[in-house]
Amino acid sequence: MKRAKPYAQTCPISRSLDVIGNRWGLHVLRELHAGPTSFGEIKAGLPGIATNMLSSRLSELVDAGLVHKAGRSYRLTPSGINTRGILFELARFGRQMPIPDEPSEPENSRYRAVSLAGAIERVATPQTNLRAELVIDGEPFTLIVADRHVSLEMGPLPLPPVRLRFAWDDVDRVADDMGRFAEFAEAQGIEAQDPADVAALLDLLQKAIDCLGGHR
Repeated sequence: MKRAKPYAQTCPISRSLDVIGNRWGLHVLRELHAGPTSFGEIKAGLPGIATNMLSSRLSELVDAGLVHKAGRSYRLTPSGINTRGILFELARFGRQMPIPDEPSEPENSRYRAVSLAGAIERVATPQTNLRAELVIDGEPFTLIVADRHVSLEMGPLPLPPVRLRFAWDDVDRVADDMGRFAEFAEAQGIEAQDPADVAALLDLLQKAIDCLGGHR
């Protein structure tokens, strides 16, 4: 597949779009923010993308230094991880847009990682150090926050100090100022060894979802 003609402008916005502005490019990055994954898993999360289009986008992102391929697995490079802020701002802006009348086929859960991790990154302090398993709509995600670095990837955390269950609809309700996050989490169930860990995690997630909703 022929690559899109670059803008070839000195403007930094244009230079960014030359790398990530092609159709489906940001969606591919979105999928990889939930952790390393295979070509097939990426395609499963992007209903409607053609196989040759996905191959082209992955090749472009590898050439740009945003994605690394090892065997059959793709992962973000440090430069690729730096796109989280861009995707978070798009997610926050997109919450103001109407939902399609006829959504495409169901997406997987991976897209949730970049929105929530981006929000957590905005509100975490240098003193925030947390390890937890977040079970969102039945899917486990491993959350690690340390030294203002945030990692939120699909998959369970072995022996988590805190395991929190909630629905993504709960996130939307809290972001829309229709309740407190602790109420939804406590209703679905919390497993923890130390109440202080629970309090710190609930406080962090409340602030993060407020940020996603534009309240911070």
